[in-house]
Parts: sequence; structure tokens; C-alpha cells
Amino acid sequence: MAFIPSHAKKHKTDPGEVRLQLTSMMDMFTIILVFLLKTYSVHGQLINPSQDLTLPSSSVQSSPELGLDVTVSYDWILVNNKPVERTRDVLKQEGYIIPALQEELRLYASEAEKMEKKYGTKFSGKVTIQGDKNLPYSILIKVMATCGRSNYPNMRLVVYKREG
Repeated sequence: MAFIPSHAKKHKTDPGEVRLQLTSMMDMFTIILVFLLKTYSVHGQLINPSQDLTLPSSSVQSSPELGLDVTVSYDWILVNNKPVERTRDVLKQEGYIIPALQEELRLYASEAEKMEKKYGTKFSGKVTIQGDKNLPYSILIKVMATCGRSNYPNMRLVVYKREG
């Protein structure tokens, strides 16, 4: 005589029928899901460093923030990868404001303010500045002064995070 499990007697099922127990499998999938959610990076890569720059390193602890991208290389000053002014021309200019950069930044600021009025997306005035670590200090000061005067007072300098 064959053994008939007690649950088969209660549910009137065929003794040859095999039922799959999903409880332990669901536990396993839940653990995997929690592990994947904890290890998933929501930030991704917000900043794409320019190929022709060597960024300085820093012991910064804060995460990068999204903003208008200003790149200062040995040859050009770029706004969102669009060339604006030659760096060597900036060295020859008097004063702290770079007119071509100021015009481009004000164009982006006015577009952002239109978007704020039309769609309600807040204009933050954030700009991320990428500059080579061997860049003359006077150029960096001029770029930062121009950003501040062009409705972009929230400046972040892009650096590599120093390990250790």
C-alpha cells in the first residue's frame, strides 16, 4: 500500500500529483531583489570629464550635482561642449569678465528662466567648471567671476576624488 500524505486527504487531490512549494523560492528572490536594489547606483555618472584635461585631485566628500557644464582647457573655454573663447585670448583681456562667455551663459540662463515660467522647473543657477590642474589661476578666477555675473552663482569645481 502506498503512503498518501495528509494534505492530499484534505484537498482530495490525486496522490500522483506533485505540488511545488514556492515559499523558499520566493524568499530567495526577495533576498536577491533587496541585494540588487541596495547595490544599484541611482546617481550614475553626472559628469563626463573632458578627454584633453587632467583634473586636480581632492579629498572632497560631496557627490557631484547636475549643472551647466563649463570646460576650460589650454585651447578653449567651452559651454556644454560648444567652443566660446580661446584661452590665450582670455589671458590678454583686461578685467575679470569674459564677454563671449558671459553672453553664452546669459543665453542659457534666459532659456532656463523661460523653462521655469513655462513648466515650473526651478532654475538653480548651478554650473560645473572643469579646469586642467595646470591652468593659470587668473583664467579660473575670470571664468568664476563671469559665471557669478551671468546668473550662475552656484559653482562647483570638478575634481577627481583622492583615494585614501
